[in-house]
Amino acid sequence: MVLICMKAFKNGLLRAIVRLGAKRGKESLPPRRILVVATTALGDTLWATPALASLRKSFPDAYLAVLVTPLGEEVLRHNPWTDKLHVWKKISLRFWRKLVQERFDTVLVFHTSQRLVLPLCAMLGASRIVGTSGLQKGLDDLLTDRLPNDAQHEIVRRLKMVECIGGKVHTEALSWFVQPEERGEVLPEGRWIALHPGSKDTFKRWPAEHFIAVGQALKEKLGCQILVTGSANEKGLMERVASQIPGAKVCPDLSLRSFAGLLSQISLLISNDTGPVHLACALNVPVLGIYSSTNPALCGPYKAKRAIVLYRPRTCEPCLKKKCLRAFCMLQISPEHVIDTALGLFGAVK
Repeated sequence: MVLICMKAFKNGLLRAIVRLGAKRGKESLPPRRILVVATTALGDTLWATPALASLRKSFPDAYLAVLVTPLGEEVLRHNPWTDKLHVWKKISLRFWRKLVQERFDTVLVFHTSQRLVLPLCAMLGASRIVGTSGLQKGLDDLLTDRLPNDAQHEIVRRLKMVECIGGKVHTEALSWFVQPEERGEVLPEGRWIALHPGSKDTFKRWPAEHFIAVGQALKEKLGCQILVTGSANEKGLMERVASQIPGAKVCPDLSLRSFAGLLSQISLLISNDTGPVHLACALNVPVLGIYSSTNPALCGPYKAKRAIVLYRPRTCEPCLKKKCLRAFCMLQISPEHVIDTALGLFGAVK
């Protein structure tokens, strides 16, 4: 009850601030200056790339800027469809004034993890603010166009916003633009399979022991090299998995751009539901994703020709998510199933 009251108080305060800010018009004209809001992490930002490409092709003369996190800036760096990236670090009067000076007439709220972002956008003077109902932290009324929160893939949800302002869907494929200088970490010749045993949310993790079993079997049957990947704070998990697979290598601590350059050299990525799955899809790298606690129809690889998803419906309703101490729903997927699927990809004897 206290949390609900605090949320209502915060939202009421933000609405009052918005009323004191810039007034929005009501006209619905073709967009000339568009701001896309994507202040989220790796996967969520990559899901924006088909919509960005579609916006550029639908409105070739429009000015297209994106509000991103520092990580999102890495994702969209070198993206040819955007005119400018505004990096969200913290709210400030100077930052707000900088956005106001851009004179945006249209704002598309793809996804945001910060409560202050939508009120900030509502004070920019844009005539249209488009977003999805039920995803605005109780601030849906700040949107001018509220799209229904249907059960649909996140890529489709973003493309619906493009269509809402008169654009057309030109692609559904994720994209990442690797630069030659970002391929600094060159892997030795041979077939390399990457295992990604971590994830930000532990309830999405397949057991480390299963990744070890998969790595050992593929090493023996394919004679491949194993690379164990993960974030800097997952180093212990990475080393634990790699130490039990003969000759396995732990991925060095790299920037996101350099990691993408390394991943582009991989023959297959085997991963939990986490950002590198979508990065592999954007790079056209074969990927095998393991899902149970989350539904891949909503957040898995979407129409990716080189992606395979192994999925078993979750066993608990409602799902405890971050409060789950042991994701036993993930145990429905056996190491043998993953091994057989991987071997099938390489045409090997099972």
